[in-house]
Amino acid sequence: MNKIVIPQKLDMDESLAVQLFANAFRCEPIETEHSYSFPVGSRTPHSVSITKSDLGIVIPSLSEKSTFADLWLTDDKHLEILVREEGYGPSRSLRGDPLVVRDDDNGVTYTVASPSDGYVLFFLHQISQHSDPRLFMRGFPAPMLDRMMQESDSQVSIFEILTRAYLRIKTVNIQCDSKTTVNRMSTLANAFLFQLAFNTDIALVPQREMDGYARAGRISRMRRNRPAEIDPPRRTYNPDLIHHYLLAVSTDNPVVEYLSHYHTLEHFYEAVFHDDLILAVQNQVTTPSFSYRRKKDIRDLIKTVRKSLKVQNDTVTFSEEQALRLTLKKFVELTALVNDLDAYDDSLVPYYKGNKVRFSNGPEVELHDADQDKVLKALAQRIYSTRNALVHSKDGEKAKYTPFADDHELAKELPLLRFIAERTILSNSTMIE
Repeated sequence: MNKIVIPQKLDMDESLAVQLFANAFRCEPIETEHSYSFPVGSRTPHSVSITKSDLGIVIPSLSEKSTFADLWLTDDKHLEILVREEGYGPSRSLRGDPLVVRDDDNGVTYTVASPSDGYVLFFLHQISQHSDPRLFMRGFPAPMLDRMMQESDSQVSIFEILTRAYLRIKTVNIQCDSKTTVNRMSTLANAFLFQLAFNTDIALVPQREMDGYARAGRISRMRRNRPAEIDPPRRTYNPDLIHHYLLAVSTDNPVVEYLSHYHTLEHFYEAVFHDDLILAVQNQVTTPSFSYRRKKDIRDLIKTVRKSLKVQNDTVTFSEEQALRLTLKKFVELTALVNDLDAYDDSLVPYYKGNKVRFSNGPEVELHDADQDKVLKALAQRIYSTRNALVHSKDGEKAKYTPFADDHELAKELPLLRFIAERTILSNSTMIE
């Protein structure tokens, strides 16, 4: 969170705000002299409205703010951050009333609550800029939404409906008594999130960009996400691989997700590497020109083995990166991988071609290249260097991953490794007989 980002001004006006509301409710707005209304609900029609005077308060206050990263909203005294909650069990949860912590000594108020009205409008704007806005509008089942409208003792505000029934998001708000910089407020937010996690075991993870926040929704859209639609299994799988896969799918932590999928590939390194070395030795000793009586031939054989193996701390080891490349070559069909990526997000394959992994120096990968060996080499380098940056994040190293600050870039690598891990699991499955 200490990474310096230049805040960008946000443009908002009444017509844009009304259109954002209409997009969220998937309806046409109804304008009167003093308000706008939007039909919601299904079985029993309801209408949510906002007065033009209320809209005239929210819009100017929002226009005075700037965006910091994709999902943070700030001015010279406030910073509002979208967070994702991680915890263990219902007792470790921030449900219900807002959490407000006041620091009188430093003149700062920390609040964990539903988003402000301005943030809701800002978030709707960010959704509208995304290539697939449907990923972010979760929505209540129709009967629950109808019940919510009927049981309310008073007129439900449009922002409450959006927060509770559609977006279901939470923010951390840093409010300073005096003007300060966004980087200082970011540092204060970091300190508060640590304080909360240290004392309560509740981790509120800042969300910096839309793609990382939406990646679970993309997978659901590709596949049968309703239990009633799932067929019985036709294959059995290695239980160790399934355990790694389930951990990756169940976590909201991008580092854990990446490393869990990596462990699926790592499971095969030793066997695949040894098979490749054995094949190389067999090919060499069975050529017509090879003779065990000729010292030169034996020296060449030793060089072949020595080139593949290395001695470290009196232990014979092999190159993990080379083993990764061999694993990819054996289990992953590149055309199928590209099809998976395109179905998930058709911008990813061009992204991997044109962008390195900045925090790990992982190289670009042209997945459409006709030279398969070239593709696999670059792919192995990209995956392995990123893995190393996650595992060996030490001061002074060039390839270093910084939590939160690099999450948005790591999120781009998760679909690639997930689909590779899935292809590897499927390649090692057995049909049920």
